[in-house]
Amino acid sequence: MGVIHRQSAKPDGTWDYGSVKPHMYEGGAAPGAIRRILIGRDEGAQDFVIRYFTIPPGGHSSHERHAHPHGVIIVQGGGQVLFGEAWHDIGVGDAVWIAPDEVHQFKAPADQPLGFICVIPNKDKIYATTL
Repeated sequence: MGVIHRQSAKPDGTWDYGSVKPHMYEGGAAPGAIRRILIGRDEGAQDFVIRYFTIPPGGHSSHERHAHPHGVIIVQGGGQVLFGEAWHDIGVGDAVWIAPDEVHQFKAPADQPLGFICVIPNKDKIYATTL
């Protein structure tokens, strides 16, 4: 059966998925970085996982690489993404492809949070290598 996780507005004008359990984003991410699994095994997805990440103003994701690819859509704020050793500006609506084993990191600007949807393959265990 289908599942709907609805966005909920926050007082600062941003939004989140308040009904989905948050997980602290570990592995060297900035304090306050949150990961939510929107669609995964609990919802019946067998081949992929859709996650929503929130990076607080001035914060960053982990500096890492994985054996799996990522498809990312920026949905709130802006910032930068690191591919290898080069930083690139990103903003709402941008689609980002991260190849398997590519070193990457996301960074929010000092004045706003960064929110993005991330789609990855569904595996029993996905291992990250934090750099």
